[in-house]
Amino acid sequence: MGYFSETTNGNDGVWISGTLTASDTAGAVFNWQNNQDVSVIVDAIYIDITTVATDSSCELNIGYTATSAATSSDTMIDGVAVHTNTGVYNHIVNAGTNGKGAVKVAKGKWITASKSAGATAGLVGVYYIHYRKVR
Repeated sequence: MGYFSETTNGNDGVWISGTLTASDTAGAVFNWQNNQDVSVIVDAIYIDITTVATDSSCELNIGYTATSAATSSDTMIDGVAVHTNTGVYNHIVNAGTNGKGAVKVAKGKWITASKSAGATAGLVGVYYIHYRKVR
């Protein structure tokens, strides 16, 4: 999924980031798998949209799934419009109907981003996920 980095801040958790992909396939805008040896709590998700999607109805869902990396989920961000304005969107302000402030991601499971409406052509940006290991 392009650029990816992981930064550990001691007991403050871990930030990861990567590039968004303009794709209409479920889970393909981005997907991140918990590769830790335990479950983690994802307590922050941000997307920085630097170029909006060209489709005037494009929206994204972002959330936890235990099924596969190719599964759509809206448990963190539900239907955020990414076709009008560039800028930063997050799991609190842009949670939508189904979004939550945090989710527990089991070992080997995923956070995915998928289009929920319209098409993602032209979409450019970066995602940021913050998590903490469950003890």
